[in-house]
Amino acid sequence: MNGKAKKAAAPRKKANGYKMPAPISVGEVINDTIGKKKWRIGPSIGVGGFGEIYSACEHDSSPKKGSSYPYVIKIEPHENGPLFVEKHFYVRNANKDDIAKFMKAKKLTTFGMPQYFGNGSHNYKGEKYRYLVLERYGKDLWSLFKESGRSFPPATVFQIGLQMLDVLEYIHSKGYVHADIKGANILLGLKKGTENQTYLLDFGLATRVNDKEFKPDPKCAHNGTIEYTSRDAHLGVATMRGDLEILGYNMLQWLVGELPWEKVLKQPKTVQTMKEAYMKNLKDAKKFADVPDALIKFLEYINSLKPKDSIDYTKCRQLFEGYLKSQGKTKNSKLEFTAAKKQKANKAVIEIDDGEDSDSENTDKAPKRKTKKDDVKPKRGRRAKQASPELVDEECENEEPDYSMEMVPKKTKKRKSAEPAVLVKVKKTKMAPKATPPAKKNHTNIATQTSVEKPKRSPRQVSFDSPICEVIGEKKTLKPAKNNESANSSGDIFEDSFTIDDKKVKKKRRLLLNEEVTVTRVVRKKVTTVKPKGRSYKDCPTIVNGRSPPK
Repeated sequence: MNGKAKKAAAPRKKANGYKMPAPISVGEVINDTIGKKKWRIGPSIGVGGFGEIYSACEHDSSPKKGSSYPYVIKIEPHENGPLFVEKHFYVRNANKDDIAKFMKAKKLTTFGMPQYFGNGSHNYKGEKYRYLVLERYGKDLWSLFKESGRSFPPATVFQIGLQMLDVLEYIHSKGYVHADIKGANILLGLKKGTENQTYLLDFGLATRVNDKEFKPDPKCAHNGTIEYTSRDAHLGVATMRGDLEILGYNMLQWLVGELPWEKVLKQPKTVQTMKEAYMKNLKDAKKFADVPDALIKFLEYINSLKPKDSIDYTKCRQLFEGYLKSQGKTKNSKLEFTAAKKQKANKAVIEIDDGEDSDSENTDKAPKRKTKKDDVKPKRGRRAKQASPELVDEECENEEPDYSMEMVPKKTKKRKSAEPAVLVKVKKTKMAPKATPPAKKNHTNIATQTSVEKPKRSPRQVSFDSPICEVIGEKKTLKPAKNNESANSSGDIFEDSFTIDDKKVKKKRRLLLNEEVTVTRVVRKKVTTVKPKGRSYKDCPTIVNGRSPPK
């Protein structure tokens, strides 16, 4: 051990190139030298694209629960840039006096501009971080959008649009554009009296408007969240009309659930082309049945603007307020994110059609009526008896359910309606019995036939397993059965005693030539050479039978 302190692990990097801060323990105290305050970090709320967000409180207070932390602290490594941009935006544009002056001029009781409390730098385990202290808010609209089945009531959409127009007018008056308006960056108020006010946060992409001529910048092309990016931002230029266009895309998604280009988001140029085609022919936007004319006129007004034109916010407000008025709502009405629940299928009204199939005279005269509990709709399937214990169905044939049978309720409750009760009868149709397929080909299996298909037999008819017809009857050629009759081998009483198996016989080949051709086959045989055995002394002529020849 050399006695040196262990170096902290380097912050992890995300796919977008930004470093993510290491987790900071609960209770860490941040000293704000600028605001001369101390902040204590609470539990983490979430992770953004470039940093982490923690709940926070003043160091002097001691909250017992996480919900009692009234502030949030956004933290990112000092090398990152988005929080630096956001911090300077708040310092320059979130002055409390300026916001109060704007609210008074527009006669606003609530305003969707977030409140800023402090910023600075903080060292933690050898790493330097940048932080920003803001007021804490409630749920974001993107979470609510998914929870409500990807659809908001139209009145709610236009209420949020009006509130966002106020914020955009204030930002634009300061010479900035937001450039990243989306549901994840719009949060509900948490304090009492602000539950129906939405707040626009995350100014990490906020840009000062360029007063020079409109010139595309390929380096900044497609900035922002791709599904909502304006056509100007696709070219790399941030404009005020672009902010309105982004808001329009968000409102369109909240109304219909999905934007036309959401399936090709990995191809920014394709998305850009689709947006240009969509905005050129806005009358086609009416193919969405849930898009009010007020939103179409809002998008048409954006099309009429030039890049450097000043925006008529009063005209935009009139479009949105006119629609809310037609719905009996105002900008400050309660925000409802789920539509009225539809009646469940089991409580839905059942219509009874009195047609020619009815056997009762009363049903012919009775008009169509709607009932809830007295009329019961028969259920199909094997579980019909279990699902509706009050219903009794008649016997079935062949143990198969007959869906057209009459369903009669056992118990009937007193009807509140003064109209006479109507009994509906349906004709009972019997199912045609299904015959079991024969066990053998061309053979009628009498034992497994139903009573309907069973042919009438002579009492003298007998069946045998052996060909007795050769002994008793005349021997005749067997013929295949026709019209569901057995093959007969004689004219006697033995009719269905035998089985004929059809066998396919290959036809003989015909010779094309009469000449005979002799083919000689040459077979090569493997010849093995036998090595001569070695000579022995016994083979010597001088030795025969073990003896020397006589001289």
